[in-house]
Amino acid sequence: MHIRLKPAAALLLPLFAGNLQATTNLDTIVVTATRFESAQQENPIAAQVITADEIRNSAATTVGEVLNKLGGVHSRINFVGTPDSPLDLRGFGMTGDQNTLVLVDGQRISENELVSARLSAIPLDSIERIEILRGSGSVLYGSGASSGTINIITRSALAAPLSGNVSARVGSHDLSDLRGGFRAGGERWGLRLNAQRLRTDNYRDNNRSELDTASGELRFGDRDGFVAFAFSADDQNSRLPGARSEAQLRSDRRGTSTPDDYFDSRSQRFSLRGERRLGELTLALDIARRDKRADMFNNTAWGSTLARTDVDVTTVSPRLLWQTRFDQVLYNLTVGADWSHWSYDNDTAATGFMSALDESGKQKNRAFYLRNDLHLAASGTRISLGGRKESVRQTQHERLVPRDAGERHSLSAYELALQQELGAGFSAYGRIGRSFRIANIDENRCWTAPCPTLLKPQRSLDREIGARWQGAGASFGASLFEMDISNEIHYFAPTFSNINLDPTRHRGIELEGRLQVTADVDLAARYTRTQARFRDGSYGGTDVTGNDVPLVPKHRASLNLGWQVLAHTRLGVNLSYTGEQRYDNDQPNRFRKMPAYTVTDIKLAHDIGDWRLALGVNNLFDRKFYSYGIVNGTFTSFNAYPEDRRNAYLSAEYRF
Repeated sequence: MHIRLKPAAALLLPLFAGNLQATTNLDTIVVTATRFESAQQENPIAAQVITADEIRNSAATTVGEVLNKLGGVHSRINFVGTPDSPLDLRGFGMTGDQNTLVLVDGQRISENELVSARLSAIPLDSIERIEILRGSGSVLYGSGASSGTINIITRSALAAPLSGNVSARVGSHDLSDLRGGFRAGGERWGLRLNAQRLRTDNYRDNNRSELDTASGELRFGDRDGFVAFAFSADDQNSRLPGARSEAQLRSDRRGTSTPDDYFDSRSQRFSLRGERRLGELTLALDIARRDKRADMFNNTAWGSTLARTDVDVTTVSPRLLWQTRFDQVLYNLTVGADWSHWSYDNDTAATGFMSALDESGKQKNRAFYLRNDLHLAASGTRISLGGRKESVRQTQHERLVPRDAGERHSLSAYELALQQELGAGFSAYGRIGRSFRIANIDENRCWTAPCPTLLKPQRSLDREIGARWQGAGASFGASLFEMDISNEIHYFAPTFSNINLDPTRHRGIELEGRLQVTADVDLAARYTRTQARFRDGSYGGTDVTGNDVPLVPKHRASLNLGWQVLAHTRLGVNLSYTGEQRYDNDQPNRFRKMPAYTVTDIKLAHDIGDWRLALGVNNLFDRKFYSYGIVNGTFTSFNAYPEDRRNAYLSAEYRF
């Protein structure tokens, strides 16, 4: 082992400037769950990877569709009509978004509110790959990663030749979607720019959505390090159609009872990232800032509300990776810290019987973590051991109720994972860990006095075992998981507030496989059986021991078929099945279950030189279904958000 260390001043400069005398023969860059970009790092144990080619050849047109159709991630309709689908890994139902952490290039974009991650601001063409790691990610990322992490890695333009693309898509419901991308680079620099303009009336009345996005990255570096400045901005304007009653689903499925409601949002994200290799050491630093302003108007028979929220988030994340080898053992030791400051303001005006708000909140996080990954090359064994210690300070002020609350939490997480190569392409793994989640400001909101204390942190004990097989033109994986959760955070309809639930257990089996049937035909399939139940306790005075957690389908399956019909023509087919599930608000399990549904999407693409023409049809068999429904307080009927029926689009893309 030999480490060359320079004085501090000489160390910091190359971290951001890079060695301009180094060779320009660059390695392939990937991001892994070590939070470093390095071609020498292996994929996380049991990670699922979706490549750029798979995305391009699929029937998906948004990041949410990619995660659902290719990744098998359960998603539901977004109430505001944008492509920001609520995501759920491993059966958390309505709070799936709050337990599934979404990252872009290793940086958190999941919100500290009851809103979905802004997936619509990520251009599909900018994605290099997506890593889906099911199971707790709390050691590396902290709160909100109890069920898994989704890391979206964008393409680096470093040393890239001049290239780009422009595309147009038109379709049902007055759909108009314009996109463009540009990449250029020299020996030690690279620039990437992307933009999108989307307009659609969507399926429902008063459901029009308008989206404008722009993003880019300027990077300088070489094979031993880089510094990158990235930005993204988006402007969303959406009309809100509201839910339909059971009777309205039969008589006027596409109608609306909220013709005046709308939601507008504008956000920006800026980041500065640097990484530098010094022998066996790699130093990295991320600094990021996000801000968002949102306006929402709701008009009901009892009155109206107009809410304006402003959110600012600043994060700083230094870390160090030490890679060394003793005999036949490769060590990858990651040590890092996370600092974040989140602030929130909500000013809600109200008329009639609706409640006004004058609310603000802050959250400060300080964390230290370490993880050691060992690879015993001779025996084919990988061991990962890590821990995290985090301090969280929350304050929440409501000037009209009034309320002035604050809590300080000291939290910890750990993980231990083992993977063993068994020969002939087989491997097995096991994993155990503990994770946590902090209630966000929406979950801690108080509408009327007296206000309770802030919610307790949610904690989870996670266990998982699995096996993998990789052969020539085929692969298969299976896993069994179990999560014992205490103080799970969930909405309690009788008091219009959130509570800590009595203990729950989430368990299931996940199967996935790929097969290259012929040189022109490939198949990919995934099946998930999930059981989320109360271990014991009550809900609203009703014993719920053994009851199902709402909005968790027991069975989910997907099948993807790719067929290279001709040399330049490809057909993609996606079939997704979602089984029965309990309606939201039905913790007592008194009402019937939501019906199962199967949706088939197809896409036919043809290449002509630098052009690609495509025809897509979603919901090919015109199924009537809904992915979200909520039962009423007397358990006699329900409201739901109906999904789109058969719809089609045409697209043309030019690449240069």
